[in-house]
Amino acid sequence: MRRRALPALALTGALLAALLSFAPRPVRAGTGDVALAVIVSPSSKLTNISVADLRRVFESERLTDPDGNRLIALNHPPKSVDRVGFDEVVLGMDAERVGQFWIDRKIRGGSGPPRTVESLATLRRVVEKLPGAIGYIRPGQLSNEVRAIRVDGKLPEDADYPVRFKP
Repeated sequence: MRRRALPALALTGALLAALLSFAPRPVRAGTGDVALAVIVSPSSKLTNISVADLRRVFESERLTDPDGNRLIALNHPPKSVDRVGFDEVVLGMDAERVGQFWIDRKIRGGSGPPRTVESLATLRRVVEKLPGAIGYIRPGQLSNEVRAIRVDGKLPEDADYPVRFKP
């Protein structure tokens, strides 16, 4: 029995080390960096989310907002600049690793990836109308349809806002 447990333990350790190497890396505000506002419906009671919970939502884990609605992550198209930046900062994975993550999840019978929304206008409309919907856009793209929430107590205009990347 001990002989069978050692390879499994070694594999588990290797997988854990690989996952830890992809830990989210926040970027400090500076020239050339891009902040992504995390958005919800104006009627949502959600006002703050931690980076850890944001990661969990975008890995399709079941979390709820203060209204009791399941948080539903909405993503930008794969390989778009904002999606790649978001995945690197929040998920701690590059585009290739994100693809591998979802393939592995599917093989293991887990939940699928967040829905992809092709246009900014559609993303804002869906977030506004769908209870529990959560997405991300650049602060200059905010409108009356959506509201930015704090991430780890910070808003996109704060110097130490955690959802920033360098394109």
